[in-house]
Amino acid sequence: MTTLANKFLINCPLGAQVSVDLIIGQVSPGPTNTREHSVLSFTVFHYNPPNHESIAWSVYRSSNWTAGGGGMNPFTYDITDLNIGNVGWSSNEVTIRVTGDYYVYVSGGAQPNNQLGLTVQRNSNSLFGVYRTATTNGHESLGYGAVVRLQSGERLKVIAEPNTEGFGTQERHTSFFGFLIV
Repeated sequence: MTTLANKFLINCPLGAQVSVDLIIGQVSPGPTNTREHSVLSFTVFHYNPPNHESIAWSVYRSSNWTAGGGGMNPFTYDITDLNIGNVGWSSNEVTIRVTGDYYVYVSGGAQPNNQLGLTVQRNSNSLFGVYRTATTNGHESLGYGAVVRLQSGERLKVIAEPNTEGFGTQERHTSFFGFLIV
């Protein structure tokens, strides 16, 4: 059994319809062969924080990438999907304007038999990341998110670790997003 997960942040206007389409493969029942244990989920929530302003960013990479022996610092994204609350996104870094708790997420697409290594840094210090050597069977998507206390003026960026590579597509396999919770 292979489990894949992907998360991304999109802005949906009132009345918009959102769906998930299975493009290739199949979804199988879980270990007990019942629908209740199937490994498919789809989560949507309304983001409208009370008592403070909305702050969110969402960026993606739409092409494959290779980080040589020196890595890629900062990692570059070519699609900016969201910039709510004038986040301060420039030169592939986010500058935090409002102190608070943020949900921060990074994902990457790993190519067969290759290493993927993306690290989120706060003020050039490692915060967390995603690291994996993909199997020979195909592409893999992986991601990680965490709730982090960030101070006004702190900078976040993603770096690609040395000698790693990955893929990016319009399906948002390689992404970096975050939003202010409280």
